[in-house]
Amino acid sequence: MKLIVFKQDHCPACKMLDAYLVQCGIEADQIINLSKTMDENDLVLAERYSIKKTPTLVLLDDNGKEIDKYAGVGQKRINSLLLKRGFTLI
Repeated sequence: MKLIVFKQDHCPACKMLDAYLVQCGIEADQIINLSKTMDENDLVLAERYSIKKTPTLVLLDDNGKEIDKYAGVGQKRINSLLLKRGFTLI
């Protein structure tokens, strides 16, 4: 499985999510900063997964199929997604 985080530089909720992931010792497999991206592939991924706001976490299976997605910083929902990925939470 793969965890992708979509974020932006000037997004307070993105900074909260970053801090929470660091606190839990979790690193995303891929981080896409939509404030800085000039990579067409990042924009294609944002469109493919219908990213409407940041932060958004997307969990993919080994074939790249979306298993779960969450936009926001609600810890219960984030924890649920992270546990599906196999992360151990502190």
